[in-house]
Amino acid sequence: MNRKNLKYILVLTVALLAAATPATAQLRFGVKGGLGINSMKFNKDVLDNDNQLGWTAGVTAEVQVPVIGLAFDGAVQYTHRKSELYTDDAEGTTYKRNYIEVPIHVKYKIGMPVVGNIVAPFLFAGPDFAFLTNSTDKGNSFKDKDVALSLDLGVGVELFKKLQVSATYSAGLTKAFEYVGVNRDKYPDVKGKDKCWTIAAAYFF
Repeated sequence: MNRKNLKYILVLTVALLAAATPATAQLRFGVKGGLGINSMKFNKDVLDNDNQLGWTAGVTAEVQVPVIGLAFDGAVQYTHRKSELYTDDAEGTTYKRNYIEVPIHVKYKIGMPVVGNIVAPFLFAGPDFAFLTNSTDKGNSFKDKDVALSLDLGVGVELFKKLQVSATYSAGLTKAFEYVGVNRDKYPDVKGKDKCWTIAAAYFF
C-alpha cells in the first residue's frame, strides 16, 4: 500500500466520524482485535483450524451521543484473511490476503436499568472498506481487487463501559478477487466476495 492510499484511509475515517459527531458527544479511543471464522458455532469447534479465516488487530474510536444510546464507531485494522480455493495447477490451495481495513458503524446501545453501567448490549451496522496490501496467490489464478466493500451487521455487549465483545457478519458487496485462470468453466463457484464472521474484543481507555 502506498502513502496516497494510507492518507485516504485516515482522512476517510476522521471525516466520517467528525461528520457524525454532535457538539455534546463523547469521543474515546481504544484497541481492538479479533478472529475471523467461516461459521458461527457455539462450541469448541469455533476455534478449529478448518473454521478459521484469519485475524484482525488495530485501533478504534467511538463517538457516543448522550442520553439516546446512539453511537458511531470506526477503526483502522490490519486484517489477515485466508481461503481454501482451487487453482489451475492443484486440487486446492490456501490463498492468503492482507488488508488495511476500515469499518465504520452506526451503533445502538440498549439501556438497562440498574445494571446499565455494568452490562450494555448493542447492535450495529455499517460499511467496511478493505484496502489490499498483498496476497500469496503464486499460481496467478486470481486477480486481486485493490479495494473491497462489505456490509457489516453485528451484535455485542459492553462491560463496565470499557470492554466491548462483539460478533460481526460481513457480507461482501463487491468482489475482493476474481478467478482469471484457464479453467473458468471448471470453477464456476468462485464468486470472489468475502462473507465471514468476526469475533472481536475492543478495550477503550
